[in-house]
Amino acid sequence: MTLQFCRLHRLVYLLCFIFLASPPPVSAFSDLLAGTLIDGGTSALGRGGMERLPSRQETLDFNSPLYLDSNGKYRVEAAYEYQPTAYIYSGRWEGSKATSDRLDLAGAAPFSIWGGNLEGSIAAGYGYRASTVRADSEIEELHFHTSDHFDWGAAGTALKIRDRVSFGISLLDSDYRRKVEVPCELEVGVAPWLKIGYRRSYLDFASNVDVSISGHYGNLPLHLQQELNQIGGTVDLKGVHLKYYQDVQKPRNRDGEARVDLPGGYYLVGSYSDLDADLMDVEFTADGNPGGRLKAGLQKRQYRVGAGWQVSERWSAEINYRRMELDLDGGGYANSRAVVDFWPSLLIGNYNYIASARIDSSQYHASAEYRGERFQFSTGLQYLDIRPAAKIDYWRSQFLGLGTAGAGTTELAVDRIQMLFLAFGVGYQFNKLQLRYAFGQFIPFNAHDKEPEPSTPDTGSGDGGNPFSSAWDKVRHYPGGGVHRIQLSVSF
Repeated sequence: MTLQFCRLHRLVYLLCFIFLASPPPVSAFSDLLAGTLIDGGTSALGRGGMERLPSRQETLDFNSPLYLDSNGKYRVEAAYEYQPTAYIYSGRWEGSKATSDRLDLAGAAPFSIWGGNLEGSIAAGYGYRASTVRADSEIEELHFHTSDHFDWGAAGTALKIRDRVSFGISLLDSDYRRKVEVPCELEVGVAPWLKIGYRRSYLDFASNVDVSISGHYGNLPLHLQQELNQIGGTVDLKGVHLKYYQDVQKPRNRDGEARVDLPGGYYLVGSYSDLDADLMDVEFTADGNPGGRLKAGLQKRQYRVGAGWQVSERWSAEINYRRMELDLDGGGYANSRAVVDFWPSLLIGNYNYIASARIDSSQYHASAEYRGERFQFSTGLQYLDIRPAAKIDYWRSQFLGLGTAGAGTTELAVDRIQMLFLAFGVGYQFNKLQLRYAFGQFIPFNAHDKEPEPSTPDTGSGDGGNPFSSAWDKVRHYPGGGVHRIQLSVSF
């Protein structure tokens, strides 16, 4: 009985690390690294993973329906992204991999009524997200698998009234959304240089995680859906661009961007975002039985400062520094009845957990771009200094929830990861057709382990060490993850 419960304990704190040591992506589990460290869009990828400021959407976007405006043309586009996030070729995790891909198809048609006083477009789209993670170690008797596939469909419209009021609304439905989402945006021009607005958007994440350790099995269904309601405005005045939005219900949820043009083609850019979210409240299973519950909250702060030079009409160069701090805090319990009967479980008691994780990232970025009438080229480089930390404190009640026993602490072994990210992109415009492709490659070159600490007595766990820490061996055994994005757009 004691051996069974020790295995349950190892299984649960491994699930806690999976849950708490990883920031939530938008859609797929293996997007974790790329989605946190590089911006979306083919153009952003090609210039080293950071978008231009002020930000401009390059595709029809149902999450930001003002970008459904087709600018008076019929528009059809397709975008595909593939991420071979990790392949491990040797070591104790040989054969493990993490990949994801996504496809987005969309079309928009313009319309104009009331003598041109009301203009806009209607749009519809379809796409899918797929993610596969397989981490297997016979040495650790550990297997970690996910395989997620989601379809989505959407429709929306963007409207303009006399170039003074802009409104967009869309309907999104997919397998990973619990209900149909209705993003919307409103902008009102109160002066030629000032717009005020409101926007409603959503954060989504879903994955189904299976873990096997020492012949025992656990399942953790992850799901996040959070609605953001923000108000703010945009200022564009004599070479100065400012944009700021803040959540109505949670004022700490806010984001902004700025650009200031200087003489000689030079300019300064910056951005800031703060997110405070109730992350998840989920139940997991162990060997097919109710295994317990995990809860967590998320705080993410990020800022960016940079400078650029518009060398000529077609050539530009830019440097940036971005700082990201991500904190997750939570806890939960492991149900002893997952491995023993009711009466023995009263004697053993449940395990309780308090868990925390933190990721600090400093990113140094440089890029160069050429934008001709038909041909575009860009390249970029990042140096990333990532400092992760994760810790779980656990203890067991002795009888009917009273007393404590088997207390201990488990920590993530790696405290620093250093990588390069190298990217390039090309684009070509031919009459009504535009084609863009970009590729980026992560190149890890150092993973540092903390100095080993003296072991502390653990009278109740019987744990043979932290199986999660050895997973970082993969940093030394694969050449880094890549990102491919291709976009085709036709306007007529």
